Amino acid sequence: MSIKESLAPANAPLIDPPVRLTELRESPRRPGRYVLQLSDGRNLVVGIGVLSDTGATRTGMELAPHVVERLVHESVITDLTDRAMDMLARGRRTRRELEQRLRRREANPGQIREALDRLEASGVLSDEAVAGAEASARLRRGEAPARVTQQLRRKGVAGRVAAEAVAEAVEADDFDEASACQAVAVKRARSLAGLEPEVAMRRLLAFLLRRGYGGQIARQAAKEALLHSGNGDEFSPDVAPDVADEIDD
Repeated sequence: MSIKESLAPANAPLIDPPVRLTELRESPRRPGRYVLQLSDGRNLVVGIGVLSDTGATRTGMELAPHVVERLVHESVITDLTDRAMDMLARGRRTRRELEQRLRRREANPGQIREALDRLEASGVLSDEAVAGAEASARLRRGEAPARVTQQLRRKGVAGRVAAEAVAEAVEADDFDEASACQAVAVKRARSLAGLEPEVAMRRLLAFLLRRGYGGQIARQAAKEALLHSGNGDEFSPDVAPDVADEIDD
């Protein structure tokens, strides 16, 4: 036992050694991110702004407990924001979609909210932008406004934001639901050639309904598309009530 230990009271609490910054370097994978190695073995990754705020800028320096706590916290938030940015780089994502994916990480809900709040504040994450882009893209793919709105809600877009995005896309693209439904029906009818007329009618109508077109518009478009393809001369106008059997095909 050392002299220092022998002079300490028997019940004196053990004092952890001070934490020092043993290494500081820029991340080779992410420019603007810095890797910090602490004397207790922890490796943290933070942004340059955090280094400036905490003063953790010199190797060998002793770090106060509150500074270590801040660096650990910021390292978690930095990891979450970087992962969210990677997801956004691969495709449009709403806040809810990012939150669901980040929950798989070892982070608590509060940390995830903070990371996403920062991305929203920077303008990188925007449900409004996602809704606008998705609305235009889906309308052009032949989906009806009702279905587009439904899909945006499923992605986590607020009802008002989804409705406004769809309305703006309809106006900007001069979208006409009857014409769009007819175009979709004609294209789809080509794949139904050779089927019995009533079977073709049920399947085409179910297809149009799944895309959100109203019953009357869908029936008219299906009838005209099948007549145009030469496969509708014999179908009964009363086949529509059976279309529910085909909805999930």
